[in-house]
This record gives sequence, C-alpha cells and structure tokens, in this order.
Amino acid sequence: MGENADGQHTADKAIGDIGGAVAEEHQQAKAEYDISIEIDTASKVNFASAQNDVPVVKSLSLTNTGECTLIDLDLTLTASPAAFRTKTWKIDQLLADESINLSDLSTPLDVQHLSGLNETEIGSLSISVTHAGGSLLVEDRTLELLARDQWGGLGDMDRLLAAFVSPNDSVVAAILKEASLLLERSGHDGSLEGYQSNNPQRAWMIAGAIWSAMTGMGLTYANPPASFEIDGQKIRSPARIRSEGLATCLDSSLLLAAAWEQAGLNPVILFSQGHAWAGVWITKRDFGQVTEPDVVTVRKASQAKEFIPVETTLLAQRPTVGFEQAVEAGRNRLAEEREHEFHMAIDITRARSARIRPLASHASNDTGEAEHIEAAPAKLPSPIEFGLLPTELVDVVPDTPKGRIERWQAKLLDLSLRNRLLNFKQTKQTVPCMVPDLSDLEDALAADKPFKAYPLMEDDPIGERQLAQADKDAIIQSAVDDAFRRGQITVPLVKKDTENRLLSLYRKAKSDVQEGGTNTLFLAAGFLRWQRDGDKKSYRAPLLLVPIKLERKSARSEFKITHHEDEVRFNSTLLEFLKRDFDWTCHALVPLQVLV
Repeated sequence: MGENADGQHTADKAIGDIGGAVAEEHQQAKAEYDISIEIDTASKVNFASAQNDVPVVKSLSLTNTGECTLIDLDLTLTASPAAFRTKTWKIDQLLADESINLSDLSTPLDVQHLSGLNETEIGSLSISVTHAGGSLLVEDRTLELLARDQWGGLGDMDRLLAAFVSPNDSVVAAILKEASLLLERSGHDGSLEGYQSNNPQRAWMIAGAIWSAMTGMGLTYANPPASFEIDGQKIRSPARIRSEGLATCLDSSLLLAAAWEQAGLNPVILFSQGHAWAGVWITKRDFGQVTEPDVVTVRKASQAKEFIPVETTLLAQRPTVGFEQAVEAGRNRLAEEREHEFHMAIDITRARSARIRPLASHASNDTGEAEHIEAAPAKLPSPIEFGLLPTELVDVVPDTPKGRIERWQAKLLDLSLRNRLLNFKQTKQTVPCMVPDLSDLEDALAADKPFKAYPLMEDDPIGERQLAQADKDAIIQSAVDDAFRRGQITVPLVKKDTENRLLSLYRKAKSDVQEGGTNTLFLAAGFLRWQRDGDKKSYRAPLLLVPIKLERKSARSEFKITHHEDEVRFNSTLLEFLKRDFDWTCHALVPLQVLV
C-alpha cells in the first residue's frame, strides 16, 4: 500500500510538471500571438434592412499586436439565429504591429426569415479569429432582429424610415381620389400634378386638399411608445390605419407623406423629443441630404414659405382642423424657444435618391373599401399669402463698379437674425466648452495636439455638497485645469448629451464638406453682446472662429478634436453688420462654444 501510494504521488508530480510546462508554453504563445479587432456592426436589422442592402458590418479591421508574423488566419462572422450566411475572410499574412482593413463586407440578410418576424427576436453576432486550428480571439455582440413592421429609431435606422412611406398603397389611392374630388368641388383643377405647374400656390392647394381628404378618415390618436423617436416603434400600414381607425403621430405622418409623394410632392418627416410630424416642399426642392439635423435650416425654409411643416396629430381632432391651423401648429414646433427639442428632419425625396425603397408587400392590395371616407373632411385651405417670393424680387443692378461690388457682398452675406454668426443661441447643435486659457488651447491645436471631450457633469465633482460659491468655483476650475493637462476639453454636460451633440456636429460638418467642399466646424472664441435701439432683447455674435475637425477611429470610439488646416478668422459677417448698423461697440465676452 505504501509503495503504491508513493508511486502514485510521483506520477502526480510528473503530470503536474508537464501541465505547468504546457501552461507556460500556452502563455508564451498567447503573448507572441496577440491580436485585436475593431468592428462596427449594426445593432438592429429588419426586413427593410434586407430589402435596401443595409450592411451588418460597416467596418472591420484586424491588428497583430504580438511579436510574430501570423500566417493563414481565418476571421469568421456568424449570426444566431442565422440572419445571414456565415462569412469567413482569409488572411494570408499579418506582420507584427500591422493592421489590415478588410473589404468585401457584404453580408446579405435572410429576407425570408426577417419577413416572417412579427415580434423582435434577440440574436447575437460572433466574430472569431483562428490560426493553425487554434482560436486567437472570440467576440460576441447582441443583434436585434426586428419585426417586419418595426422601425428601429433614429439612432440605428434614421434613413430606413423612408421604407415605411408607402405611396403605392390602395389606401393612399383612395385619399388622392378624395383630394381630387375636393379640389373639383371647390372650382379648382382636380389633377394632382405635383410641381409641373411651377407654381408654389398650386402645390400648396394640392398638399392642403390631401390633408382635407385625410381628415375625412375619422382617425383616433394613439399614444406612441416612450422614446419611440430614438428606440423605434411598430408602424401601422395604411390599410391597418384605415381598418383600425388608429394612428400614432408617426403613423399619420408616414401616411400623409406617402400621399404627398404619390401626388408628386417632396415630403419630409420631422422629429423632436417624443414627437413626429410631417412637412412638404411647395417648391421643387429638398434639404440636399437624407437627414437634416439643423433646426435653423428647417426653420429658414419654413419662414421662406418654401417648406410647410404640418402637425399631423390634428388629423384626429374633432371637429376637423383645417390645413392652415395644422401648418401653424407645425411651425410652432420649430420655434426658437423649442429648438432644443428638435432631433432631425428626414427628407424622403433624398432617401429615394439614396435608393431607400418602399417596403415590398405580398398582401393583397385590394381591401374592397378604397372609396370609403368615414367623416366630413375639413374645408380646403385658402390661397397662401406669399408676399414677394425670392424669384419675384426685382434685382436692380447698380451703375458703378463700387455699387456692383457692394451688391455682390450683400447678396453673399445674410445680415438677418437668422444668421447664427450674428444671433448665436445655445442649442443641441452646439457644445459649450471650458478651458483654463484660450491661447494655450489655440497653441496646442496649432501644434496638432488632439483633445477629447470631458463631460464634467457625468461625475459631478461638487455633487450634493453644501459649499460656498467660491469653493465651488475653485473645484470646477481645478477639474478644468486637470482635464486640460490630460488632453481634454471640459464640457459642462453629461456623457450621453455630449456624445449626441458631437455626433450631430460630426455628421453635419462631414456632409457640408462633401456637398460644398468647405469646413463649417469652428471653435467660437469670445462673443459680442449687442442690442438694437429700442429693443430690450440682446443678441450674441461670436468674434474669433478657430477651424477644427472631429475625428474618430470607429463608431464606438471617442471623438477627437483636432485643428483644421484653415486659418483662424474673425467673424467677417459681424464686421460687415457693425459697419452697416453700429459704431463698433463691444460688450461682454462669454465662454468658448463649439458651433457649426
């Protein structure tokens, strides 16, 4: 017994030695073959994603962070449930410290599977890297497979909203037929020819007649889910809206947009906090991009009476509400005092240009009730008072060269209060910044030093402590100084708000560069506060404009604020305004702001 025990003890010790050696060898191999992956994937997909070829993988890169060259790597992407076929990328060689950005990211979605979903299905993505039969890295992510009739919200599927605008539905045809009859009964031409007449007044009447026809459907307002504009909601089809008689603000907006689109007009869906409403261009225009996050741009188009915002919840009000009242309510949502609520406008015409198609349907389009209108429609709108449209203004050309130059300059500069360079306001399109010394910041940016945003209120350094104001100021100043030393610009906001604002600025600036070739993103240093004679209200105009860029490696990484190659400039619009109206009086300066 004793010998057997001793023999067993010796064997155990030998096995332990071998196991330790294997573990040590595995640890060395792991150190030699370290690898990292950066992948940006969709978090939600649906039938509309599949129909419009929306990629699951937006970007994918692999980095060899080890000391040895890796040969014959397999990178595999799988989905569970199988929303798409498993895809494998073959990488022949990856040198030490080398990164590779993979192309051919196409992962066609399973249309049949997504078409059959009537509720959200929680799935997962798995990304694995193998080498010589062994696994080097495995990463899992959640993937939501949404119901066929579910939209994923602005955060994930802003552009895909256009897929839920269904201009070819039979219910839309019934609405247009009723609109045509309403026009004829009022002595107007019953044709719905869009912009063919090149007359904004005619487009206004067509849009208003469609509104009046929809008020005759006898709809009842249904409350949307909380935060639907961000998280999404299920969308009622036109046939379901008519059969149930119910519609959320988004349902009614999409139906009205579908009718306008089928009539040849350019519709838009607008979003603010907890709300959606519709808009239509009465001149043949659009916003130039699928998503327009700048409320000032939308408001300008509305004030010019080229774009008409309409409050669609009034479709469900009794007695029926006329088009003019709905337009007035729609404009009120774009007012300056409510602009902090605004999220974005989605231009359906631009989305169609980007090949976002209406959802295909295999259901019968014949409901048998296409002519049925359940309530007396609202009366048609009166002709809109345009005043002098821009195209109707007589442009008198001065006789002298100096006069012509001044005329050109005046036409290039907007010297009205709509211009943010003269009337700056804090909105979600700006990021307030706190720095210890402006000149140090400008020097650091000029030296190509990048900065990140530090959301001060995320971990409020004061909290609930009862302190004197001087002590509070000292604590805040210390936090600002410390952040600057660490390459951060302090932002007095919470993290989520900071990230959302930076993302909005990033998208707008990127779009402006692509469309106009000009950088429009600046740090505004110092502000002039000014007033008009007899006006108690004061206005602020930025003084110095420091051109910057927002950069990030991937959709999940933090933004970096870097210097743009353009020169720092003084606000030339303000100079021209001061020359024209004032005697160069400068008042209080306020903190640095980021604006676009």
